[in-house]
Amino acid sequence: MYKVSNGFAIRVKNSSYLINASEVFFFNWGFVAVRNESKVSTVPLIKFSVGQYGKTNMSTGNLTAEVPVVVLRACSYDGKPLWNLTLSGYAWAYDDREYGIEANGTVAPVVLATNTSDYLYVLVYQTSPRQFSDLRRYAPEDYFYVFGKNGTVRKFDLGGGYVPIRNAFLVSNGSYVLMGLEQPQLDGSPQSGYVMILNGTKVVWSRLFQMNDPSCLCYVVPGWGRIDEKGCAVFGLYDGEGRYCNGTLTFHRNSDG
Repeated sequence: MYKVSNGFAIRVKNSSYLINASEVFFFNWGFVAVRNESKVSTVPLIKFSVGQYGKTNMSTGNLTAEVPVVVLRACSYDGKPLWNLTLSGYAWAYDDREYGIEANGTVAPVVLATNTSDYLYVLVYQTSPRQFSDLRRYAPEDYFYVFGKNGTVRKFDLGGGYVPIRNAFLVSNGSYVLMGLEQPQLDGSPQSGYVMILNGTKVVWSRLFQMNDPSCLCYVVPGWGRIDEKGCAVFGLYDGEGRYCNGTLTFHRNSDG
């Protein structure tokens, strides 16, 4: 396999073929190509309107249109299709009749992916337009997937929330996988963090970190993590780092914290 200008090229024995994709993950059983596309799909539509005297109304429905999507396509090494999945976001519309302001658009999901020799791990979460961040509460749920040769092996529903998650990370050491994210509050301040470690399809450990004390930012995950060959994980905290190994979680503050 080697990178070319418009994707990846694979040579299997005496045959070669091109994969047009932004990312490709390789496994014992084949490969999965990840590609950003635009296609006609039916997605949720969120409408926010402001009427006379500032009265607001939010409604939801569906819209069939050409929208940005992320497509996963799995194939065997002889080019045989195994499965495919389209990950879509949502459409939105804003109408302020009092001031004559109209806006609309589409929001594609953020997709993070990593892999081991047998499985693909994909974190999919929804964002929102910068000027209308509260639309997130009406958007589709966030999910964490584990895929194998035959498609979805596990699917974790991470919920929605009033604002998009942030500081998400997803890393693998080839055997273990570490996933983390932070859920902020409406004003942007920290609310909670979540960390999960998997070995194959098994959840080895998970923890929800609540923001109980506004004066202590030690229990929220700020966007980085690593995991070693033994499945021991280290991940960032606002005033230090958390370390998990062999069933034990410890906190280590920064020297100036």
